[in-house]
Amino acid sequence: MAQKTYTHEPVEEFVFEDWLRDGIKGMRDKFENRMSGKRRAFDTSEFRQHMRNARKEQLLAVRSLLDNAINWLEQKEESPKQEA
Repeated sequence: MAQKTYTHEPVEEFVFEDWLRDGIKGMRDKFENRMSGKRRAFDTSEFRQHMRNARKEQLLAVRSLLDNAINWLEQKEESPKQEA
C-alpha cells in the first residue's frame, strides 16, 4: 500500500481571542462604513467589561479549587495516624 504524502502547509493554531478580535474589528469597520457621511464609533465597552468579568470568574473558580485542595491536605495532616 502506498504511503500518502501531503504537500500542504501546517495548519495555524486556532486562537479564540484572535478570531473574536478580528470579527469585532470587521463588524466595527462595517458599521462605521455604513453610516452615511457620519462616522460613528462602535461602542464595545460593555462587551469588554463582560469579557473581563468572565476571565475574573474563571480565576476565582480555580482559586476556589486550590483553596479546597489545601484545606483537604491540612485536615489530613492534622489527623495523625494511630499506632496499634
